[in-house]
Order: sequence, then C-alpha cells, then structure tokens
Amino acid sequence: MTRHLAVAASAQFPDLREDWPLLRAALSEYDVNAVAVAWTDPSVDWADYDLVLANGAWDYIHRLDEFLAWTDRVGALTRLVNRAPVLRWNADKHYLADLAAAGVPVVPTTFVEARADADPDDSDITLPEEEFVVKPTVSGGAFQSGRYGANEAPARARAHIAHLRAHGRSVMLQPYQHAVDREGETGLIFLDGTFSHAIAKAALLRLDTVPAADSFSSPASIIPASASVAQFEVATAIIEAAQRLVGPITYARVDLVPDEQGTPRLMELEVLEPALFLELHAAAADTFAQVLASTID
Repeated sequence: MTRHLAVAASAQFPDLREDWPLLRAALSEYDVNAVAVAWTDPSVDWADYDLVLANGAWDYIHRLDEFLAWTDRVGALTRLVNRAPVLRWNADKHYLADLAAAGVPVVPTTFVEARADADPDDSDITLPEEEFVVKPTVSGGAFQSGRYGANEAPARARAHIAHLRAHGRSVMLQPYQHAVDREGETGLIFLDGTFSHAIAKAALLRLDTVPAADSFSSPASIIPASASVAQFEVATAIIEAAQRLVGPITYARVDLVPDEQGTPRLMELEVLEPALFLELHAAAADTFAQVLASTID
C-alpha cells in the first residue's frame, strides 16, 4: 500500500533543496509518495498524509507564533518529524543554554532579551572586549546577524542590538571564533540518532557588512567532509544530550567550529529546518528514506 508524505515547504521555495529529487525517488522505493506542500497553505488537510517532514519551512523565523501553532495542529493530526516539542525547543537559540548546562562544549553565548523601549545607550548591555557576533535568537542563515571588530566604536553594534530588541527579538552575543576563517564550519548530519555524513562550509560573516535582511543567505561553497574523531565524539554527545532534553530526534545537523585550542564547539544544532545535503553522500538519501518509511510503519 502506498503511503503519503508531505514536506512542509516555504511558499517562496516550493522546490526545496537540491537533494529533494533524490529523497523523493528514494522514498518511492519504499512505497512512499512524497510531495512538497507550503506549510502556510490553508487549504491543505494535513491528516491526508501519513507523515509530515518539517525541514523545508525555512520562513518560520518571520512568523514564529503561526509556525509553532501549525506544529501543534499537525502533530495532533498525523505523524510530524521532527516532533512538535523538538521543533518548538529548537526554534529559538536559547536552546544553546540548555545544551551548555548539559555539559557539552558550546560557543560561549550571552543572551539579551527583547524590550520595546530598547535604546542604543542601554546600560544593561556589556559588549564583549574581543571581536564578536550579534544575531537574533530566532534566525536562519545570516538573517540580521553582524560581526563587529574589537577595536571599532561600539555604536553600530549597540544600534543593531537595540533595533532587534525594539522589534521584539531577543539577541545573542558570541565571541567570534577566528579559527573558522581558517578551517570553516563542519556540519555532521545524524539520521534517526545515527551519524550519516559530514559537510564543510566556509565562514559566513564578514566584518563591516550590513546584516542580511532575508533568511536565505548561504555560504558560497559546501563540500563533503570527513569528521575527525573529536568532532564525531562531540557531535554524538550533543545529539545524546538533546535527546535527553526533548526526546527522539529523527534528523539533525550539528554545526561545529574549532575554538582557539582546536576543541570542536557547537555553533548551532539544527533540528528544525536544516539542509541535510543528501546529494553529497551516496547512501544518505536512501538511509533517510528508510528512516522516514519506518516512522510511518
């Protein structure tokens, strides 16, 4: 019997990513008919699908409350992966504090909460003394993110922070990890809790650039990579910690950067809408198709 799967897509990008045709073809081998459907389409009856895959909803950051309500609604109608509580937890990068408290190595992060009357001269903000990054806690790509030099006047950074806060966005401050300029980021993809493959991507943020106004910026090149033993061990510990916090995770990408001592640290754990780059690893599309098909069974 044919089963039916919907990938929740952004209406702006209904064709999803480059690996979508590969996944769709692989799913068909397991009698799963897969289609991409805009998650914002009010005419869709999500109960018609045996499984809904959430990781194409890239525009959730612009309508977070609506998206979280959608996850609860769909999760009550059919199987949703990742599950609604997992998506809710991962939608805001305050989750990094949970993982740091769980003992895994996270890039040090300071959170500054939203405030309607935020002002660039607010005295409740202490800027890092070294080069640092400012970004909203609900973000994708380089959306409204900026990198600021240690020796430049802090006015631009403070104005950026105040703008985000005044528009209802909490803010995160992180010391810039300079090793990423030399070594880039490494993303380790896990399917059903098991390591599948790794990718490498170049540093995304540059000094003295205007924060991006959209959420679809991406590095110029992404290539297959081999995870080191240290990266594999750290990423596995992160997945295990996350699953202790929120339960089973069907798909995930663990983005690691090296600190100045070479220790892999978590930049982001993507379990909501990550690119999984299935096209860069020969067996990955079939592996993911097996995982999704078994979730339906």
